[in-house]
Amino acid sequence: MSVLKLKDQGVKKIKITLKKSLIGKIPTHRATVKALGLRKIGKSRIIDMSNNALVGMVKQVEYMLDIEVIE
Repeated sequence: MSVLKLKDQGVKKIKITLKKSLIGKIPTHRATVKALGLRKIGKSRIIDMSNNALVGMVKQVEYMLDIEVIE
């Protein structure tokens, strides 16, 4: 599900996990993933959906991420 749809539904936190390699990806997307704190495949972070900058970063690279809702 799209990050923006989750935000519209009022989700407070999400868990993102890097699922695809950064090799061959657009350099700005690589930098975004590293800025989110994801260095290796399988690593996860919890993101607060109240921060619009982080939501935009996740939206940009969501094709490489697995997104789970945290209750």
